[in-house]
Amino acid sequence: MERILVVDDERLNINVLNELLKSKYKVMAAINGEQALKAASSKNPPDLILLDIMMPEMDGYEVCKILKADDQTKNIPIIFVTAMGQESDETKGLELGAADYLTKPISPVILEARVQTQIKLQRSRKVLIAQKLKIEEQNDEILKEKGKSDELLRNILPEEIADELKEKGRADVKTFDKASILFTDFVGFTKAVSKMSSHELVAELNVCFEAFDHICEKYHVEKIKTIGDAYMAVGGLPLPTKDSVENTVLAALEMQEFIVNRKEENSEQAFEMRAGIHTGKVVAGIVGVKKFQYDIWGDTVNIASRFESNGEPGSVNISQSTYQELKSNPSFTFESRGLIMAKGKGELEMYFVSKT
Repeated sequence: MERILVVDDERLNINVLNELLKSKYKVMAAINGEQALKAASSKNPPDLILLDIMMPEMDGYEVCKILKADDQTKNIPIIFVTAMGQESDETKGLELGAADYLTKPISPVILEARVQTQIKLQRSRKVLIAQKLKIEEQNDEILKEKGKSDELLRNILPEEIADELKEKGRADVKTFDKASILFTDFVGFTKAVSKMSSHELVAELNVCFEAFDHICEKYHVEKIKTIGDAYMAVGGLPLPTKDSVENTVLAALEMQEFIVNRKEENSEQAFEMRAGIHTGKVVAGIVGVKKFQYDIWGDTVNIASRFESNGEPGSVNISQSTYQELKSNPSFTFESRGLIMAKGKGELEMYFVSKT
């Protein structure tokens, strides 16, 4: 049952309106403006206010003005019910925001019709407000889910590729003339697997790969994937930079430093690691249509893998092409390891690199 607030300083007028309306509505009463404002802003506000104008201390115009200026009460419809019958009085009331204006003496039929109209409008207004709030909540939820999906996509793909995929629905395959491929793997991993519980094994890999992820992020090197105990990353894409080769080597050196420190802290479960880097031309893009994966292809990838598998544990092993890019860089010291026989590739020149 809708609630109607009758505001009048004359008890007789309140009683008359109460008798006319009580069969269909819950009638509340206020004998002055202060009581009216308090009732309108209560936990159970009225659905309609019938407001007299001529009242002591605070007249109906002032009450209406205050109610319409307050976000909490501005949507409560107001019908002025007053003896003031001049056209200018009605105009002023409507300009202040009243929904209707009735003059005394009141016709019960007209009163019922006007009240019923405003109550129906208020019901519709409440439905619309509820629908709006529901839509806003749904939109907020959609935005939250979109944020989660965007974050997940950026965890799977490089940010630039994720943005391209969202914008175009696809990401173009691209060729990069100078990318530095970094491979690492752990020495004696297969043997260690037989001695460690599955929990210990996964926990140790997670510690190492989490550290590698942070190191790659620090040096703007893009992690490609892990395969078992192997970790693959690349510098110089998807956005080539002039210092990508240097940053890839710095990332590999810091990874080796982490593993050395890890072994000192946890000698029984920690691994030794090989790391190999080769620089050359690659093709990069997205594989698959459902479970997206950004990947790279080309002979450069295969050669980098050979340098890692033939590398010395505890060192960062680089190819001739990587050495040529960095040989004049004073930040590094190089040691030629000579030629190594790489499966399917013949003899390849290898170097050890360290910080100066």
